[in-house]
Formats: sequence, structure tokens, C-alpha cells
Amino acid sequence: MHSVLAAIAGAGHVAVYATGLAAFVLLYFSLAGLGWWLSRSLLPAWGIGAIVDARPLREHQITTEIRRSFLSIVVFAGYGWLTTQAYLHGWVDVRWTASWAQIAGDVILLLVWNEIHFFLCHRLLHTRWLYRHVHRIHHESVTPTPFSTYSFHWFEAVLLGSVMITAMTWHTFSIWALMFLPVMSLMFNTIGHGNYNIFDGTSLRSASAEHASHHRLVAGNYGFYFPVLDQFFGTRL
Repeated sequence: MHSVLAAIAGAGHVAVYATGLAAFVLLYFSLAGLGWWLSRSLLPAWGIGAIVDARPLREHQITTEIRRSFLSIVVFAGYGWLTTQAYLHGWVDVRWTASWAQIAGDVILLLVWNEIHFFLCHRLLHTRWLYRHVHRIHHESVTPTPFSTYSFHWFEAVLLGSVMITAMTWHTFSIWALMFLPVMSLMFNTIGHGNYNIFDGTSLRSASAEHASHHRLVAGNYGFYFPVLDQFFGTRL
């Protein structure tokens, strides 16, 4: 893995950026497409779960979400380049060999940090000026879809995309845990924006239903996936 990344870095800045861009495009369309197929085709056909918010989508909503998501991906690829440069200059470090226990510990740390980082950024984005000029764009998807996961203003992408590089400044993570972070993040984000409650009719918690409530009511449920911080700060709907 180290030799592959070293070869990409050695090919120059454009190669590093293009690799990150291609990876995020593939990840976005794979998970968003899978989420759409599961929630709008397979699960309804099997009689599992139900749509949370049945209101119709805005005209050209998915096309707009994909276009805006691509701009966010451009920003995220920039963070990939920045992280590579930070590593090459010795500003951050990466653990290239690690035990399963170390990888598991790093993944848990990144899960916790991702929740804290997102909650803080999301609460900031819901302050009056930032909501009106930045975060409002994301909330134009009143009825969320799996394609709205990255559909936001470029400045919001700058805020949220900083999660990995900031974590690397205070801990040396395994390369496998770092590679898992964007996959985990987009997977949870796709579930949150799926607008489909797989546990409909039961008492089990649905992150999708909770985030659909956030899109519908705007305030509350600011956490990324788990409800712990909303519960603690009294913002859980």
C-alpha cells in the first residue's frame, strides 16, 4: 500500500488530485446509487420498511443534488492532495503496518471524532448567517435522497471535509482506518439521507427517520449518525 501511494505521489500533484477525485466520484455514485435502488426498489418490493417523508421531490432535484455533490467532491479531492502533502512534508504521519487491535482502535477513534467534528460543524452551520448563506443549499432537499449526501455549498464541503486532516494532527492512524473513514462516512450519510425507515412499525431507532425529521423541521438532530450528542445537548427531536 505504501509503495502504491508513493508511486502516485511521485507522479506529481495532478496525479494525486485526480486519484482522489476519481475515488470520491466512484464512492459517491456507488453508494448513492445502491441506496436509491434499495430504498426505492428492492426493500419496498420485499415489503421491508417504508418511505419516511412521502412528499414529492422538487423539480430536477436529483440532477441538482448530483451537480452540487460533484462540486463538494472537487473540494474533498483537494483535501486528499493536502493530506498527501502534509504527510510528505512530515506534518502528519501514517501507520503503515498495524495489528487488527490497532486498526479497530483507530476506527473507533475516527468514529468518535467524526461524530464530534460533524456535530460542531453542523451546529455552526445552523447559526443564522451561515444557514442563510451556506447551509440553506443543503436544506433545499426538503425531502432528502441518497444523492443529497454531498449536496451542499462549497464552504460547507470545506468545513466537513476537514475531518480527516484534523484528526491526523493529534494521532497517528493506521492507513486502513484512514481509508475506511470516507467509506464509513458516506455509507452512514447515505443511510441518513435515504428517507427510508427499514424499521418502520417497530420501536427500533432509525437514523434515516431522524435525519428526515431534521430536513423537515430544520432544527434539532444535528448529530451525524449516533444520537449521543443530541441527547446530551437536548437537541434530539
